[in-house]
Amino acid sequence: MSSVRVCTRKDGSVYTQVLFREFDPAKGRRVQASVSFDDHKAALSWQKILDQVGPEKARAMLAAEETVQGEKTVTLNDSWAETYISGLTGVEQATRNRYRRYMANDIGPAMGDLPLPALCAATADQNTVVQEWVNEMEADGVAPKTIANKHGFLSGCLRAAVKRHLLPFNPCEDTKLPKRRRECVFLEPEEFDIVYEAAPAKWRPLTLFLVTTGARYSEATALRVGDIARNVDHEGNEFWTCRIAKAWKYTGTSDYKLGGPKTQRGYRTINIPKETVDALRLAGRNKDQLLFRTRNDKRIIPQQFHNLCWKPTMDQVAGRIGKRPRPHDLRHTCASWMLNNGAEITDVSAHLGHESIKTTVDVYGHLDRRSGHRASTAISRALVRTAVQKG
Repeated sequence: MSSVRVCTRKDGSVYTQVLFREFDPAKGRRVQASVSFDDHKAALSWQKILDQVGPEKARAMLAAEETVQGEKTVTLNDSWAETYISGLTGVEQATRNRYRRYMANDIGPAMGDLPLPALCAATADQNTVVQEWVNEMEADGVAPKTIANKHGFLSGCLRAAVKRHLLPFNPCEDTKLPKRRRECVFLEPEEFDIVYEAAPAKWRPLTLFLVTTGARYSEATALRVGDIARNVDHEGNEFWTCRIAKAWKYTGTSDYKLGGPKTQRGYRTINIPKETVDALRLAGRNKDQLLFRTRNDKRIIPQQFHNLCWKPTMDQVAGRIGKRPRPHDLRHTCASWMLNNGAEITDVSAHLGHESIKTTVDVYGHLDRRSGHRASTAISRALVRTAVQKG
C-alpha cells in the first residue's frame, strides 16, 4: 500500500508526495518510488487510483490526464455520471434507478474515481480500463447480457463526455464484449403439441397465445379483452386482430406499471389465428377486463406462469422432446413457424415489433433457407458449363 507525505520546498511552497514501491527491471526487484503533486487533493485522488490499479497503470493514467491541458479534472463518481443520468430524456424513472445501481455497485468501484481522460490510457497489455473491467466481469461469471447492459450505459455516458470535450474519444467503442452463450430454442409443431398437452388446462390459452402471436410476455399480459377484434374483409371473410400498444414496465420496486411496448415499432396490430381466439373464450367477457388474469382480476406475474405452469411442464416433457425452452422461446418458435411456412423476414420483423430488420435477420436469418437455396441453384447453373458436370 502507498503512503502520503507533505513536504516543504526551500522557497516555502508545499507539495505532497505519494510514496509506493514498484518493480525496477534494471535492478530486478521492487524499489521505493514517489510522485509529487502541488495539489494535495490531486495527490490523494491519485493515491487512491494507485492502490486500486497498481503503479504501472496509475502512471499511464496520470500521463493521459496530463495530455489534456487546462481541462478540469472530472470523474464519473464526483459529477459526470449523475449529470448524464439526470439529463437523460425519454426514459423511465426505473431506468435511471438502474443506471445509478450500475454506478454504485459496478462501475463506480472499478473506475469511478479515475479522471475521465485516464479511461483512455492503454495498459501494458494494450487494454483500456474499460476492457479490463469487462474481462473481470466475464471471469467472475457475470452473464454476457448483463455485461452488455452495463457496458451500454457506460458507453452512452462516455459518448456524452466526448461531446463535451471531456474525453478525446470513447474507450467503450472498441471494447470486445463476451458473446451470449444462450441459444434460442425452437419447437417443432409436434414438440409444442407435447408441451401444450402437458400444461395445466388453465394455462393453455396463455401458452397458445404466446406461441401463435410471438408477443412478449409483458405485452401479452397487459392486453385487455377489447384489444382482440373481429374483422371482415371485402370478400366477407372473417379474421381476427390484436392491437398491441401496452406492456408492463418495471419500476425499480415490486410494483409494475403500464407503459408502451419495448420499441416504437412495438406498437402494432397483428393477425391472430382463429384457433387461438377460440381458446380465449371471449364471449360474454367485459372488454376492459385483462385478457389473462388471476382470480382476483390481477395481472399474471412472470413468476406465477413460470412456477405454476412452465417449470412443472418442462420437468415433465423435457426428456421427451430433448429440449428445455424458456417461455421467451415461444416467441422464437413463432418466428420459426412463420419463416418455415412462407412468411418473408420483413413480415416476421413487423409481427414481432422489432425496432430494426437487422435484429430479425441477426436472430432468425439462418432459419430462412430460401436465399440459400437461390444461391446454391445459381452455383449449380454455373457448374453446368464446367468439367464437374461433364464428368
